[in-house]
Amino acid sequence: MSFNLCNLPREQKYQIQLDYEASFWAYQIKRGKKTREQIYNTLHSRPIAEQASLKQQFERYLALMLG
Repeated sequence: MSFNLCNLPREQKYQIQLDYEASFWAYQIKRGKKTREQIYNTLHSRPIAEQASLKQQFERYLALMLG
């Protein structure tokens, strides 16, 4: 079974991109390339509508990678 992301609606593609970004931030902390403070500064520069979900996803991925 294959799944083509290009066939998804724009909003779903955007949510996938946000999820990817949150996982990448967690990866950067795990590898020591960024600090939590740097990630939170980046997160707080994003639109307010995105901040809560990004923070939740980031914390979830960080717990999975460090736990």
